[in-house]
Amino acid sequence: MNVGLLGAGHIARALAEGWSRAEAGPGRPDELTFFDVVPDRAAALAADTGGVAADDPAALVAASDLVILAVRPPQVDEALGEVATLLGGRALVSVAAGMRLARLEGLVPPNVPLGRMMPNVAAALGLGVFLYVPGTLGPATGPVRELFASAGVVVEVAEDDYDVGTAIASCLPGFVARFAEAFTAAGVAGGLDRETAAAISLGGLHGAGAVVAAAGDPAAVVTAAATPGGMTAAGIAALEAHDIDAAVAAAVKAAAATAAHPA
Repeated sequence: MNVGLLGAGHIARALAEGWSRAEAGPGRPDELTFFDVVPDRAAALAADTGGVAADDPAALVAASDLVILAVRPPQVDEALGEVATLLGGRALVSVAAGMRLARLEGLVPPNVPLGRMMPNVAAALGLGVFLYVPGTLGPATGPVRELFASAGVVVEVAEDDYDVGTAIASCLPGFVARFAEAFTAAGVAGGLDRETAAAISLGGLHGAGAVVAAAGDPAAVVTAAATPGGMTAAGIAALEAHDIDAAVAAAVKAAAATAAHPA
Protein backbone atom coordinates (compact mmCIF):
# COMPACT_ATOMS: atom_id res chain seq x y z
CA MET A 1 0.00 0.00 0.00
CA ASN A 2 1.30 3.45 -0.95
CA VAL A 3 0.77 5.95 1.87
CA GLY A 4 0.65 9.73 1.59
CA LEU A 5 1.12 11.99 4.60
CA LEU A 6 -0.51 15.37 4.19
CA GLY A 7 1.66 17.31 6.63
CA ALA A 8 5.24 16.59 7.65
CA GLY A 9 5.34 17.72 11.28
CA HIS A 10 6.46 15.77 14.33
CA ILE A 11 3.66 13.18 14.25
CA ALA A 12 4.19 12.52 10.54
CA ARG A 13 7.91 12.16 11.23
CA ALA A 14 7.30 9.71 14.06
CA LEU A 15 5.05 7.58 11.85
CA ALA A 16 7.41 7.67 8.87
CA GLU A 17 10.44 6.81 10.99
CA GLY A 18 8.58 3.91 12.59
CA TRP A 19 7.45 2.55 9.24
CA SER A 20 10.88 2.97 7.68
CA ARG A 21 12.46 0.87 10.44
CA ALA A 22 9.74 -1.81 10.44
CA GLU A 23 10.54 -5.23 9.04
CA ALA A 24 9.21 -6.00 5.59
CA GLY A 25 5.72 -7.44 5.82
CA PRO A 26 2.07 -6.90 4.94
CA GLY A 27 1.75 -3.83 7.18
CA ARG A 28 4.78 -1.88 6.03
CA PRO A 29 3.95 0.72 3.34
CA ASP A 30 5.34 0.15 -0.13
CA GLU A 31 6.04 3.86 -0.59
CA LEU A 32 5.72 7.01 1.52
CA THR A 33 4.88 10.36 -0.05
CA PHE A 34 4.91 13.66 1.84
CA PHE A 35 3.53 17.13 1.30
CA ASP A 36 3.83 20.10 3.62
CA VAL A 37 3.19 23.81 3.24
CA VAL A 38 6.87 24.15 4.17
CA PRO A 39 8.48 22.25 1.24
CA ASP A 40 11.84 21.85 2.97
CA ARG A 41 10.18 19.99 5.82
CA ALA A 42 8.63 17.43 3.47
CA ALA A 43 11.89 17.11 1.55
CA ALA A 44 13.88 16.50 4.73
CA LEU A 45 11.44 13.87 5.95
CA ALA A 46 11.48 12.12 2.58
CA ALA A 47 15.28 12.09 2.56
CA ASP A 48 15.44 10.73 6.11
CA THR A 49 12.93 7.92 5.57
CA GLY A 50 13.42 6.93 1.93
CA GLY A 51 10.16 8.53 0.83
CA VAL A 52 9.17 11.04 -1.84
CA ALA A 53 8.30 14.72 -1.44
CA ALA A 54 5.32 15.75 -3.58
CA ASP A 55 5.22 19.11 -5.31
CA ASP A 56 1.62 19.73 -4.32
CA PRO A 57 -1.30 18.01 -2.53
CA ALA A 58 -2.73 16.73 -5.82
CA ALA A 59 0.50 14.87 -6.58
CA LEU A 60 0.45 13.34 -3.10
CA VAL A 61 -3.10 12.04 -3.55
CA ALA A 62 -2.32 10.66 -7.00
CA ALA A 63 0.63 8.68 -5.61
CA SER A 64 -1.27 7.25 -2.63
CA ASP A 65 -3.70 4.43 -1.89
CA LEU A 66 -4.25 5.82 1.61
CA VAL A 67 -4.00 9.48 2.65
CA ILE A 68 -3.18 10.38 6.24
CA LEU A 69 -4.26 13.82 7.38
CA ALA A 70 -1.38 14.88 9.62
CA VAL A 71 -1.89 18.61 10.06
CA ARG A 72 -2.79 20.63 13.15
CA PRO A 73 -6.55 21.02 13.82
CA PRO A 74 -6.72 24.67 12.69
CA GLN A 75 -5.26 23.62 9.32
CA VAL A 76 -7.72 20.79 8.64
CA ASP A 77 -10.28 22.80 6.68
CA GLU A 78 -7.68 24.30 4.35
CA ALA A 79 -5.82 21.02 3.87
CA LEU A 80 -8.94 19.04 3.02
CA GLY A 81 -10.24 21.84 0.84
CA GLU A 82 -7.25 21.26 -1.44
CA VAL A 83 -7.68 17.49 -1.79
CA ALA A 84 -11.29 16.55 -0.96
CA THR A 85 -12.50 16.27 -4.54
CA LEU A 86 -9.33 14.43 -5.59
CA LEU A 87 -9.61 11.56 -3.12
CA GLY A 88 -12.09 9.51 -5.13
CA GLY A 89 -12.50 6.21 -3.30
CA ARG A 90 -9.19 6.49 -1.44
CA ALA A 91 -9.39 6.06 2.31
CA LEU A 92 -8.55 9.03 4.52
CA VAL A 93 -7.28 8.59 8.08
CA SER A 94 -7.02 11.63 10.32
CA VAL A 95 -4.49 11.96 13.14
CA ALA A 96 -5.69 15.49 14.01
CA ALA A 97 -6.79 15.79 17.63
CA GLY A 98 -10.32 16.94 18.37
CA MET A 99 -11.65 16.43 14.83
CA ARG A 100 -14.57 14.03 15.10
CA LEU A 101 -15.63 11.95 12.13
CA ALA A 102 -18.88 13.89 11.73
CA ARG A 103 -16.86 17.07 11.30
CA LEU A 104 -14.54 15.45 8.76
CA GLU A 105 -17.47 13.95 6.84
CA GLY A 106 -18.69 17.47 6.18
CA LEU A 107 -15.41 18.34 4.49
CA VAL A 108 -15.10 15.49 2.00
CA PRO A 109 -17.40 13.82 -0.57
CA PRO A 110 -19.69 11.07 0.81
CA ASN A 111 -17.81 8.28 -1.00
CA VAL A 112 -14.54 8.87 0.92
CA PRO A 113 -13.92 6.17 3.57
CA LEU A 114 -12.94 7.87 6.83
CA GLY A 115 -11.23 6.77 10.02
CA ARG A 116 -9.30 8.26 12.93
CA MET A 117 -6.00 7.19 14.45
CA MET A 118 -4.11 8.85 17.27
CA PRO A 119 -0.40 8.03 17.39
CA ASN A 120 2.22 8.99 19.94
CA VAL A 121 5.83 9.89 19.27
CA ALA A 122 7.05 6.45 20.37
CA ALA A 123 5.93 5.32 16.91
CA ALA A 124 9.33 6.52 15.71
CA LEU A 125 10.91 3.66 17.68
CA GLY A 126 8.32 1.09 16.60
CA LEU A 127 6.75 1.35 20.07
CA GLY A 128 3.73 3.51 19.31
CA VAL A 129 0.30 3.22 20.88
CA PHE A 130 -2.41 3.99 18.34
CA LEU A 131 -6.04 4.69 19.21
CA TYR A 132 -8.17 3.54 16.29
CA VAL A 133 -11.70 4.54 15.29
CA PRO A 134 -12.44 2.65 12.02
CA GLY A 135 -15.41 4.89 11.19
CA THR A 136 -16.50 4.24 7.60
CA LEU A 137 -13.25 2.65 6.38
CA GLY A 138 -15.01 -0.59 5.52
CA PRO A 139 -12.67 -2.90 3.54
CA ALA A 140 -9.72 -0.62 4.39
CA THR A 141 -10.14 -1.26 8.13
CA GLY A 142 -7.84 -4.28 8.22
CA PRO A 143 -5.04 -2.85 6.05
CA VAL A 144 -5.04 0.40 8.04
CA ARG A 145 -4.77 -1.55 11.29
CA GLU A 146 -1.89 -3.62 9.87
CA LEU A 147 -0.12 -0.47 8.68
CA PHE A 148 -0.09 1.15 12.11
CA ALA A 149 0.55 -2.12 13.93
CA SER A 150 3.86 -2.34 12.08
CA ALA A 151 5.01 0.61 14.24
CA GLY A 152 3.38 -0.28 17.55
CA VAL A 153 0.18 -1.44 19.20
CA VAL A 154 -3.29 -0.58 17.85
CA VAL A 155 -6.18 -0.25 20.30
CA GLU A 156 -9.66 0.17 18.84
CA VAL A 157 -11.88 2.55 20.83
CA ALA A 158 -15.31 4.11 20.54
CA GLU A 159 -15.10 7.70 19.35
CA ASP A 160 -16.68 8.93 22.59
CA ASP A 161 -13.66 7.47 24.43
CA TYR A 162 -11.13 8.92 22.02
CA ASP A 163 -10.23 12.09 23.91
CA VAL A 164 -9.48 10.43 27.24
CA GLY A 165 -7.58 7.66 25.44
CA THR A 166 -5.60 10.31 23.57
CA ALA A 167 -4.80 12.05 26.84
CA ILE A 168 -3.15 8.84 28.05
CA ALA A 169 -1.55 7.41 24.91
CA SER A 170 -0.47 10.60 23.18
CA CYS A 171 0.56 12.54 26.27
CA LEU A 172 2.20 9.72 28.22
CA PRO A 173 5.70 10.29 26.74
CA GLY A 174 5.54 13.89 27.97
CA PHE A 175 4.17 12.83 31.34
CA VAL A 176 6.93 10.24 31.76
CA ALA A 177 9.55 12.80 30.73
CA ARG A 178 8.23 15.13 33.44
CA PHE A 179 8.41 12.24 35.89
CA ALA A 180 12.05 11.70 34.87
CA GLU A 181 12.74 15.37 35.54
CA ALA A 182 11.25 15.01 39.01
CA PHE A 183 13.38 11.95 39.78
CA THR A 184 16.48 13.76 38.56
CA ALA A 185 15.69 16.75 40.75
CA ALA A 186 15.13 14.43 43.73
CA GLY A 187 18.51 12.84 43.11
CA VAL A 188 20.18 16.23 43.02
CA ALA A 189 18.41 17.23 46.24
CA GLY A 190 19.77 14.05 47.80
CA GLY A 191 23.35 14.92 46.91
CA LEU A 192 23.93 13.48 43.41
CA ASP A 193 25.35 15.65 40.65
CA ARG A 194 22.81 16.35 37.89
CA GLU A 195 24.48 14.21 35.23
CA THR A 196 24.57 11.17 37.50
CA ALA A 197 21.02 11.73 38.71
CA ALA A 198 19.77 12.02 35.11
CA ALA A 199 21.59 8.87 34.00
CA ILE A 200 20.08 6.87 36.87
CA SER A 201 16.59 8.28 36.31
CA LEU A 202 16.52 7.75 32.55
CA GLY A 203 18.05 4.28 32.66
CA GLY A 204 15.78 3.28 35.50
CA LEU A 205 12.62 4.47 33.77
CA HIS A 206 13.55 2.70 30.55
CA GLY A 207 14.06 -0.61 32.34
CA ALA A 208 11.05 -0.14 34.60
CA GLY A 209 8.76 0.42 31.61
CA ALA A 210 10.01 -2.78 30.02
CA VAL A 211 9.43 -4.73 33.24
CA VAL A 212 5.87 -3.47 33.65
CA ALA A 213 5.05 -4.03 29.97
CA ALA A 214 6.42 -7.57 30.07
CA ALA A 215 4.41 -8.36 33.19
CA GLY A 216 1.21 -6.95 31.69
CA ASP A 217 -0.14 -6.23 35.17
CA PRO A 218 1.09 -3.07 36.95
CA ALA A 219 -0.57 -4.06 40.23
CA ALA A 220 1.33 -7.34 40.27
CA VAL A 221 4.63 -5.50 39.79
CA VAL A 222 3.76 -3.12 42.64
CA THR A 223 2.98 -6.07 44.91
CA ALA A 224 6.17 -7.89 43.99
CA ALA A 225 8.39 -4.82 44.31
CA ALA A 226 6.88 -3.30 47.46
CA THR A 227 8.00 -5.88 50.02
CA PRO A 228 6.83 -4.92 53.54
CA GLY A 229 9.33 -2.71 55.28
CA GLY A 230 11.36 -2.21 52.10
CA MET A 231 12.47 0.89 50.22
CA THR A 232 9.91 0.58 47.43
CA ALA A 233 7.05 0.16 49.91
CA ALA A 234 8.16 3.28 51.78
CA GLY A 235 8.42 5.28 48.57
CA ILE A 236 5.02 4.17 47.28
CA ALA A 237 3.45 5.02 50.63
CA ALA A 238 4.90 8.53 50.30
CA LEU A 239 3.52 8.85 46.74
CA GLU A 240 0.08 7.75 47.92
CA ALA A 241 0.22 10.15 50.86
CA HIS A 242 0.66 12.92 48.29
CA ASP A 243 -2.28 11.45 46.30
CA ILE A 244 -0.53 10.35 43.12
CA ASP A 245 -3.81 8.96 41.75
CA ALA A 246 -5.48 12.36 42.03
CA ALA A 247 -2.52 14.08 40.35
CA VAL A 248 -2.57 11.67 37.41
CA ALA A 249 -6.36 11.89 37.09
CA ALA A 250 -6.12 15.68 36.99
CA ALA A 251 -3.44 15.51 34.28
CA VAL A 252 -5.51 13.17 32.11
CA LYS A 253 -8.67 15.25 32.61
CA ALA A 254 -6.89 18.48 31.61
CA ALA A 255 -5.32 16.84 28.55
CA ALA A 256 -8.62 15.28 27.47
CA ALA A 257 -10.40 18.62 27.74
CA THR A 258 -7.75 20.15 25.48
CA ALA A 259 -8.09 17.29 22.99
CA ALA A 260 -11.83 17.91 22.78
CA HIS A 261 -11.29 21.62 22.12
CA PRO A 262 -7.92 21.98 20.37
CA ALA A 263 -6.39 25.40 19.85
